[in-house]
Amino acid sequence: MKSLITILLLFIAASGTIFLLLVSFVEKRRIKQRINEFLPSPEQIKVPNERQKKSSVSNQLVKKMAAIFKNVQFNESTEKLLLEAGSKLKPEDFFALRLLTSAGTGLLGLLLGIPWYLNMVLVFIGFAIPKIVLKRKRKKRLAFVNYQLIEVLGMMANSMRAGFSFMQAMQLVGKEIPDPLGPEFERVIRQAGLGVSLEDVFEEMEKRLPNKELEVVIRAILAQRRSGGNLAELLETMEETIRGRVRILEELNTLTAQGRMSSWIITLLPVGLGLYLALVNREYFSPMLEHPLGWMMLFLASVSIIIGWVVIQKIIRIEV
Repeated sequence: MKSLITILLLFIAASGTIFLLLVSFVEKRRIKQRINEFLPSPEQIKVPNERQKKSSVSNQLVKKMAAIFKNVQFNESTEKLLLEAGSKLKPEDFFALRLLTSAGTGLLGLLLGIPWYLNMVLVFIGFAIPKIVLKRKRKKRLAFVNYQLIEVLGMMANSMRAGFSFMQAMQLVGKEIPDPLGPEFERVIRQAGLGVSLEDVFEEMEKRLPNKELEVVIRAILAQRRSGGNLAELLETMEETIRGRVRILEELNTLTAQGRMSSWIITLLPVGLGLYLALVNREYFSPMLEHPLGWMMLFLASVSIIIGWVVIQKIIRIEV
């Protein structure tokens, strides 16, 4: 009996000791993790740099290829697109990226054994993909300006009612608001500090962010600075106006969502069906690719799909 009690006491003592050691170990580990979060060691600082070097291999490839086109004069529309999309790429970098994407899609087509005429189509699609992505990015960025303008106008109006000057209110917006409007207002403050007139600075902002609501706000602010008046009240009025326009746009997007989905389904359905037949039953679909009548049918089908897409887009696009 005494031996059982002794074994039980030893077991309890050993378990308590192990428990205390584990608790102290976990606590020290937690404290060390907290310290590393706020004061990272030099070894931990080098890790992100190594990752950046690995991730920048593709960027270096683009840069080396872009050096070939450094002295090439690109179209102004490309520079304008990069500027409005907020991209840090130069025109030659963007052109090199398009060439690499085109070569990548062409190589993928060769690996999949696609016929040369279809592979040429893939090459052109790969060349167009970066521009399509950049246009989509520009569209989202300019649409986001409407939502930011509501916050910016409210912040500026409240700041001016609290005693801030117009330049101080814009400086506050530049610090608090993220891209795209925040950096633009910071740029306005820097250029105005160098002696550039606000009219010229705001005109440059309109070129970088061609948004209708922003243009109305800029014209109203410039007119008020010439004629005088209560700027805070004007900003609040424009805030309410833009808020109403944004609400109407959201309602229109909801009402036209079915039409947009129908346009995608109607457009991609024949294309998907053709690819399915070409992959599943190649002998059945081969006359469409080898006979002149099949070429004509494919051409007429492509033209009809494009016309249908344009018509549907015209129907569902409503200007506000």
